[in-house]
Amino acid sequence: MAKLASVKIRSKACLLMLTLFVGSACADSAQWNESHKTNFLRACRREAGYEKQDLCTPLAQEIDIKIKQGGSQTCLLFAANEIATAAEPQQSERAREKFDNC
Repeated sequence: MAKLASVKIRSKACLLMLTLFVGSACADSAQWNESHKTNFLRACRREAGYEKQDLCTPLAQEIDIKIKQGGSQTCLLFAANEIATAAEPQQSERAREKFDNC
């Protein structure tokens, strides 16, 4: 049962991230900006659930810094989403490693 819930969360998260990427690809600027940050925060808080919402703002700030340092926006957004939606500590740790390597 927990595995089914995890699959549903992942599929929702992937759909959400895809929407963010398509939206940003259609925008005039491919650079990370305040509207991208706002969309990420909204999506992150919705997908993370009440108990993990406090992860979203620091992640958005880290994404901002890493993109300015040349990090991949796509990689960072997917990894940040995985961190926020991880059901188990091991998943969160793996996602954090991915995020740090983007």
